[in-house]
Amino acid sequence: MPADIVHIEFKSVNFTRTAEFYARLFDWQTEQNGSGSYMKLNAGDGTGPTAGWVRADLIQAPAPVAFLAVDDLEKTLQAVEEAGGRVLVRSQPFAGGGEVGLFVDPDGNVLGLWRRKGGAAGAPGAAENGAKPAAAKPAKPPKAPKPAGAPKKPPKKR
Repeated sequence: MPADIVHIEFKSVNFTRTAEFYARLFDWQTEQNGSGSYMKLNAGDGTGPTAGWVRADLIQAPAPVAFLAVDDLEKTLQAVEEAGGRVLVRSQPFAGGGEVGLFVDPDGNVLGLWRRKGGAAGAPGAAENGAKPAAAKPAKPPKAPKPAGAPKKPPKKR
């Protein structure tokens, strides 16, 4: 069965700027969650994919992440590995029910798999209840090296 794209996540460094940009261009309306980590798009007629923005410091994907609806998350992730992909997140609870997984295809694209509550991959459910796949906890980025010639901290006085 073909897997439909049901949700797309972008990253944003500044939700206010992002919201104003898309409102001006496409008259899109957005809504931030209470923790300030996610902003969903309130647009369309409910028949296409849902979308939103994750705060840039919480996401590791180098580009937008499309989520595909699947009936069996583990079986699909096994197929990803057998086909030459790499699993990043095997299973993570989904805020609205069900679970998500993330993988990288052979070209380096990150995609999400979403098994909805009850396992049915049917029509997009996130648009109905405002839910979104929960963002995976990012690994801590390495500390940036100091630029050449940067002054060193003075030694502590004893």
